[in-house]
Amino acid sequence: MKIVILDSYTLNPGDLSWEPLELLGNCSIYDRTPAELTLKRAKDAEIILTNKTILSEETIEQLPI
Repeated sequence: MKIVILDSYTLNPGDLSWEPLELLGNCSIYDRTPAELTLKRAKDAEIILTNKTILSEETIEQLPI
């Protein structure tokens, strides 16, 4: 399973471990994701976690089902 965290810094500024999540699958963890990289980073994910990074309707429509 591919898991992408688009803005890990807002979810975990360094005081928690991502290890439990990493046990579930292949994780790509980004501190922050600018709008122009959102689609590129999220396109192959089965699970996308975000807090501040916006997943617009346009971006979601471009993601594979």
